[in-house]
Amino acid sequence: MQNDFYDSAERVFGEVCTPTVIRQIEGGADTANLWSELSSVGFTDALLPESVDGAALTLTEVWPMLFSMGRHALPLPYAHTLLARAWLQQAHATTCAQAQVLAEGLPEGTITFAPFRVVAGDKGVQAAGVSFGLTANWVLVQSQTDVWLLPTSQAQRTPSGGHGSLDADLSWSAEVAKAASLGRFQQPQFRELLALSLAVLIAGASDRVFEMTLGWANQREQFGKPIGRFQALQQQISEVAEQVFGARMAAEMACRSNTWQPAPALAALAKAQTSQAVARVVAVAHAVHGAIGVTREFDLQLYTRRLNEWARAGGGAGYWSGILGQQVLGAKSSALDFIRTELFAEPAA
Repeated sequence: MQNDFYDSAERVFGEVCTPTVIRQIEGGADTANLWSELSSVGFTDALLPESVDGAALTLTEVWPMLFSMGRHALPLPYAHTLLARAWLQQAHATTCAQAQVLAEGLPEGTITFAPFRVVAGDKGVQAAGVSFGLTANWVLVQSQTDVWLLPTSQAQRTPSGGHGSLDADLSWSAEVAKAASLGRFQQPQFRELLALSLAVLIAGASDRVFEMTLGWANQREQFGKPIGRFQALQQQISEVAEQVFGARMAAEMACRSNTWQPAPALAALAKAQTSQAVARVVAVAHAVHGAIGVTREFDLQLYTRRLNEWARAGGGAGYWSGILGQQVLGAKSSALDFIRTELFAEPAA
């Protein structure tokens, strides 16, 4: 994982997104300062073409940065924002050139996705359980064929998760929705983008939790020796290592792209694999840490709570396994050929 992008991201996120900052934002503190520090680094337009002052990087190249965002449990939808800005730029250059909300170019601030649990009608638009709904500045919403870029500053926001959750139910008036319309799109636009965003965050946060668990097991002593030397704990920690590295491999595979767009099948695979790993990773981490792991003062719970939140957001393991299964069953080729061509992009025989 060591490269310049990863090293830079680790250094920046480690400095500006400390556990103290996470706790403050979960408590309702303003996110403007954190976003200002993050955006000043220049990662925000990494996926945009050079013609609009972007870095023209591919998804493969930004993967280490996305992974690092998860490792530091950023309380802002930064990974979502990179993909959202790339989508908006492409849409603005093609079908959405006349959209009022994009008249002055791409919006400032963070952007999240709401492709699920959206209700639109004469009274406006409602989106339930929006990932990072409490800290995002904008939401890309789709209901059937209608797509909006809606400002959270003009929404009614209601927290929809448990303690420290950043998810929210959002509601906009019909007047706001009309001004924020981006037009009609026949295919779902944001399901896979949300799935990939969350999958890479889960992979990063799982890696951080494993690192903390291993460190605690080597530090904490019982009966005169570190608890990590007890065979029962070694077995559980080894199982977590398998889950963590499996999640990281799935997320990295989903980021193998020569453009900013992920392959839909790989995005589905990544979200299914990473989400199913969360329960075991969290359970063993807290078992190793004992009662201290769930206390407010201890940092572990900052990451395990976020893991549980991301695992269920945007469709859990069951949902995305079902989507992937439907694709396999609908393919005219064998399961092996589907894996070769759709997941590993090998040329068809």
